[in-house]
Amino acid sequence: MKSYESYTVEDFLEDDSFRKWVQGQGTQEMFWLSFLEKYPDRQDAFRQAEHLIRAANVAEEWLPEKEIRAEVERFIEKLGGGEAHLEIGFSDDDEEDNGRGVFWKRWLIAAAAMLVLGAGIGWYYYYQNNETEPGIAATGTSPPNLVTTQNDSDKPLKINLPDGSEVTLSPQSSLRYPSEFEDGARIVYLTGEALFSVKRQGQTFMVHTGKVVTKVLGTRFVVSAFDDDRNITVQVQTGKVSVYVDKPSETEIKGLIITANQAAVFEKSANQLSKTVVENPEKLPDVSVENILKYDEVPLPVILRDIEKSYGIPVQFDADSFWTCKITVAFSNESMYDKLSILCKTVSAGYEIVDGQIVVSGQGCSK
Repeated sequence: MKSYESYTVEDFLEDDSFRKWVQGQGTQEMFWLSFLEKYPDRQDAFRQAEHLIRAANVAEEWLPEKEIRAEVERFIEKLGGGEAHLEIGFSDDDEEDNGRGVFWKRWLIAAAAMLVLGAGIGWYYYYQNNETEPGIAATGTSPPNLVTTQNDSDKPLKINLPDGSEVTLSPQSSLRYPSEFEDGARIVYLTGEALFSVKRQGQTFMVHTGKVVTKVLGTRFVVSAFDDDRNITVQVQTGKVSVYVDKPSETEIKGLIITANQAAVFEKSANQLSKTVVENPEKLPDVSVENILKYDEVPLPVILRDIEKSYGIPVQFDADSFWTCKITVAFSNESMYDKLSILCKTVSAGYEIVDGQIVVSGQGCSK
C-alpha cells in the first residue's frame, strides 16, 4: 500500500494515477480531489507536482537547443537542485541511467523545457493575434511562461491556479495562465467555458476572452466564450465583477458592474455589451431573509422586496399602486420566475427583465 502521508514531489510525478488525473484522463477523480483533506501536510508537494505536469503538457514549438539548456539550468538552480552548468543533451546516453534520482531529474528537465516552449508559444500567439484579439494585447507585453491546459475530455476538469484560485474547465475548453503570478494583476486567458472561484487578494484577477475582459478581486462566476457562439457571457454566482470591452468604440458601453444572478452578454455581431438576469437564479447563501414560502394577506410590495433580497436582483415597481394588493400564497420549490409569474397573474400585472433588473408593471389594485 502506498504511503501517501510521506509522498514527495517525486512520488507524485511517478504516480501514474496522479498524472492521469491532472491531465483529465484518470478514473480516480474523487480520490485526488479529496487527497489534501486527508493529507493536508502534503499540499506543497502536491501543488508542485501538479504544476510540473501541467507545464510539461504545453504544446511543442521549436526553440534553439542552446536556449533550452540555459533555461533548464536556471530552472533547476531555482528549485534548489544545486547543479549549475549541467551537461544536458538529448541523446540515447540516458538509457544507461536508472533509479529514482534520474527519473526526478528527467522530469525537471522536461518540465523546464516545456515552460520555455510555452513562453515561446505565448509570445507567438500574442504577436499573431495582436490586432484580432485586443483582450490579449491589453497587458502591453507578451505573457511570460504561459501554461496551457486543454480539456479534451467529456467531463469538467479542475485546475488549481498558483494563487489558490480554482477553475473548473468545461469540456472542449482551454485556459492559459502563468506558472506563477507576479506582482500586479493576475491574468488568465480563456477559450470556451469555465467556472472561476477566485481567491480574494490585493491583486485584481482578470479573465481575457477575446474582446471581453472580466475583472474581479474574489468571487465565483462563469465565463462562456466558445469561438462558434454568437455571444460571450459572464454569469455571477456570488460577489461582484466588472465586465468591459477592451478597446471599445465611441458608441459602445465601456463597462458593466454585475452582481449575483446577473449576467453580462457581449454580442459579437453587434459589438455590444448588455446586462441581463441569469437563466436559473439561485437564492443567495447566508442572506438574512425568511424563506419565501407562505404569505397570508401580505401586501405585494413586501413579497417583491423579499424576492429581491433573497436573489440579489433589483426589483422595480410602483409601491403605491401595488400596496393595496394583498396576497395569500404558499410557495414550495418554484423558481424565481415561477414565483413572479404567480404573483403577477394574481394581480393582473406583468414583469420583464430590463438591464439586469426585474420590472413589474400593472394597474395595481382598487382600495
